[in-house]
This record gives sequence, structure tokens and C-alpha cells, in this order.
Amino acid sequence: MHTFKAKNPYFRRLLKWLANVLTPACHDYRGWGIKNKIMRLAGLDIGNHVAIDHGFLCLTGQEEYIHIGDYSAIGVGVKIWNFNEVQIGKFCMFAADVTLVNGGHDKNSLEPFSGPLVIGNGCWIGNGARIVGPLSVGDNVIIGAGSVVIKDVPPNSIIAGVPAKIIGMRELPDRVWHLGGDYFSPHTFERQI
Repeated sequence: MHTFKAKNPYFRRLLKWLANVLTPACHDYRGWGIKNKIMRLAGLDIGNHVAIDHGFLCLTGQEEYIHIGDYSAIGVGVKIWNFNEVQIGKFCMFAADVTLVNGGHDKNSLEPFSGPLVIGNGCWIGNGARIVGPLSVGDNVIIGAGSVVIKDVPPNSIIAGVPAKIIGMRELPDRVWHLGGDYFSPHTFERQI
């Protein structure tokens, strides 16, 4: 089945603006379908039951680089500077003002570079955190508010600081709370009732 995606960058920008205006006021997944359909038309690959709050920004013309898994929640004012692939897993929660960027410049030649940035399943990312560079964040990671992540993070880690360092490891229960009162398995990343 072919899915239409807007090609014109101005039309994509208009679609993202419209989606922002139509952001639901509820904090569960009901009512987010229309916004998600518009964001998909603008080029983003969005899973089922995703909540992207108002103020979301990404690079126009490169929306296809963004992949957001089922049941993920993206907070107010999140910015994704997607110079390359950005993969966000299932059941992730991003607080407000989180920034992801996967491009930069060589310190000597100033030539630009980019690479994939992967956020695993079941990750919680605190308010104002910055994840910078082509890197990988493992499943079930918690990133503290205000942290700056500049290198790969192993699964089940709790990290914080500037630059972020491991401050603990998670002991995972059989189910974990998620937005809207849902629960999921941190082992299989399937929704549980």
C-alpha cells in the first residue's frame, strides 16, 4: 500500500504547524490519531499510539530520517536535529525540552558529519536532556534531567550529569508503568493490561 508523503518543504512545514495546533490536551493516547496522521503526511515514520506534544521541531525535508516506535511519548518542545537516521524505540518517554542531534563538524577541518542515533525501547529521558552525536542508547535506560549524553549507553543504565555517566543500574520488574496508565513488559516490550 502506497502512503502519500508531502515532498514540498513548505507544505511539510505547514503540515507540522497544523499538527502542532491540533495537539490534544489529554495525557493518554486517545485523540492523538489525527495529529499522527498529519505528521506521517509530513514524512515522519510514527508507530501506533504515539503522543507528540506541542512545540516539536525537526529538520524540514529530512523527516523520513525519524522513526518513533509504538506507545512512545514525546514531551513539550522536544527538538530532533535529524541529519541522519533517528530511531526511537517502543514505550519511550521524553520529558519537555529534550534535544537529539546526530550531526556535527570535525574539530579540525570543520567538515560536517552525521550518523545514526538510536534510542532503545522503554527509555525514560528527563527534562532538558541533550543526546548529541551518532550513538546508541540501550533498552530501559533512564537519562537524568539536564544530562548531556555524548557516548553509547548500555541497557538498563541510569545515567546523569554533564557529560552523562552511569550512576546506577535498573532492576527490572515484570511490568513498568507508562503514559495513560498503561503498563508494558520491559523484557518483551509488549503492552500489558
